[in-house]
Amino acid sequence: MNGLPDFIIIGAGKCGTTSLHNYLNQHPQVYICPKKETFFFLEEAQRNKFKHWGAVTSLAEYRDLFKDAPPNHVVGEISTNYYAYPGSAKLIHDLLPTVKLIAILREPAERAFSGYQMRVRAGHEKMDFESLISEDNCYIKRGFYYSELQPFLSVFDRDRIKIVLFDDLCQNAVGFMQDLFRYIEVDDRFVPDMSKRGREGGLPKNQTWNSLLRKPNPLRTSVAAVLKLFMPLEMRQKIRANLLNQNIYKAKLSPETRKRLIDIYRSDILQLQDLIERDLSAWLE
Repeated sequence: MNGLPDFIIIGAGKCGTTSLHNYLNQHPQVYICPKKETFFFLEEAQRNKFKHWGAVTSLAEYRDLFKDAPPNHVVGEISTNYYAYPGSAKLIHDLLPTVKLIAILREPAERAFSGYQMRVRAGHEKMDFESLISEDNCYIKRGFYYSELQPFLSVFDRDRIKIVLFDDLCQNAVGFMQDLFRYIEVDDRFVPDMSKRGREGGLPKNQTWNSLLRKPNPLRTSVAAVLKLFMPLEMRQKIRANLLNQNIYKAKLSPETRKRLIDIYRSDILQLQDLIERDLSAWLE
């Protein structure tokens, strides 16, 4: 496709896209954009908000991301932000009208809680999850999958949008990936190494310790300066990752909180169920 993607995974975030990037990247016939989240297919005002995250702002810069793709490889990109911004659908279609889109969706209550936990770990969220629950909250509204997909369904033919479920990836990862390989038209007999999982969720046991390990501060700088004298970077990074993991505990939604979320999502889940012709009753339990 003239050096541009043959397929794009548009989202949703916190639904296994990091694992998909790893698995797709292993396929000998696939070239995945090395930059996850390019922000290219966002309207200019929205894209400008992500400049400090390295947003790609020109077609030449975007095309340059795929210059190393070997001949005859299927080329792909993963940017979960596209799904979250309605204007992305037309921008993608205008440039790539025959591109194949993939959306991977996770039970929305768990996805919302996972997004919240990520922000807490990063030190960007201080409030209790329960106090944030509303349809307009950033963690909640990304789970209205039927509504969020409508802009894409309005401009792309239905057979250009493959909607898959995170549940299926968890239950049968090999079968899931082989189905995806068939969709993007590469050898579906290939089985990637799936021993390395995507980022695990959870909440910090101690937020002060979490902040010391994650954010620049005098103590962290001093320790790093000493360790740098006799320890290679890879080992230092591994020690830091282990310390961060030891400070994480697996948090679960309470039944009461889950019920509140299901009540918010119920109508959208039922519409999505009809759209993809899959039984999603487990999402309503």
